[in-house]
Amino acid sequence: MQNTNSDINSQQHGLIDLIEGFKLYYLWIRLAWTETKRRYRRTAIGPLWVSLSMLIFSLVLSVVWATLWQQSVKEFLPFLLSGLLAWTFISSCIGESTSTLISAEAVLKNRKFPYSVYTNALITKQLIIFGHNLLVLLIVKLILQPATFNLNFLLFIPGLFLVIFNLYWITLMTATLCLRFRDFQQLITIFLQIIMFITPIFWPRERLIGHAEILVDANLIYHLTDVLRSPLLGQIPALSSYIIVLLTGIIGNFIMIKFMNKKIKRFVYWY
Repeated sequence: MQNTNSDINSQQHGLIDLIEGFKLYYLWIRLAWTETKRRYRRTAIGPLWVSLSMLIFSLVLSVVWATLWQQSVKEFLPFLLSGLLAWTFISSCIGESTSTLISAEAVLKNRKFPYSVYTNALITKQLIIFGHNLLVLLIVKLILQPATFNLNFLLFIPGLFLVIFNLYWITLMTATLCLRFRDFQQLITIFLQIIMFITPIFWPRERLIGHAEILVDANLIYHLTDVLRSPLLGQIPALSSYIIVLLTGIIGNFIMIKFMNKKIKRFVYWY
């Protein structure tokens, strides 16, 4: 019986890492906060520089693209800003996860920490920046579209939880694959550059017709963006987006746990 229990524990070593990572919430919250402060040390407005740059970029782009899509800047600016808000959060988590475990090599070789602590800290750091960006969007909406603040806005909360639920497995899988295959970092960079332009961030989804809609319907990033963006615009996300995001979250986390159980003991040899 003892041997059987030992085998089960060995097979669930990856799951144990995830559980222990959650228990060390005080550690990854502090890591996230410290990294945010370090990144913007000696700056006047700190992380708000990210929000300010996003606002300036959106303002300039809206002047041109609003004409292109035959919309007023008053309508297009909140649409673009909300899309960039969701995209920046999602893409930053995925992009930075490519080097999360690699950069933690010195610590992980000398002290035993759950690997998931570092991806938890990454998501938390991006969540802090996301909060600053959200504040800018709310101010813009309050000025340009105050009527869009309705009960649909509350759907933003479950949407954010669903996005984090998916980013949990995406960042951890990306981090471990990049640890094993260093060329994977470049592939992720290329992927993010391409997916940005085929995801309805700068343009309305309704503009697509025919077979081109498949590029959006099969795009997980679009559905993750939709469950965040639509409530911020006072709209209800598509039911298909909720279903896809929930299913990919469940399936993705299940696959990630199975992968961690099987491969986690080899991680130290991948440095």
